[in-house]
Amino acid sequence: MKKKSEEENKKDNIGWKAFMELRRQALHNMQQLSADAEKAGSAGMTLDEINAEIAATRSGK
Repeated sequence: MKKKSEEENKKDNIGWKAFMELRRQALHNMQQLSADAEKAGSAGMTLDEINAEIAATRSGK
C-alpha cells in the first residue's frame, strides 16, 4: 500500500473537518427544533395528530 503524501493527508483532513462541522450544525439544528417543539407543545404529538393538523391547515380550518 502506498503511503499518502503530506498534501493528500491535508486534503483528507480538510474534508473530514468540513464533514464534522456539517454534522455539528445538523445536531445543533435538531436540538433547536426539538426545543421549539417542546415550547410549542407539539413534541408529544402522534403521527395521527400531526396529520390531522396538516389536514386542518390545508382545508383552512
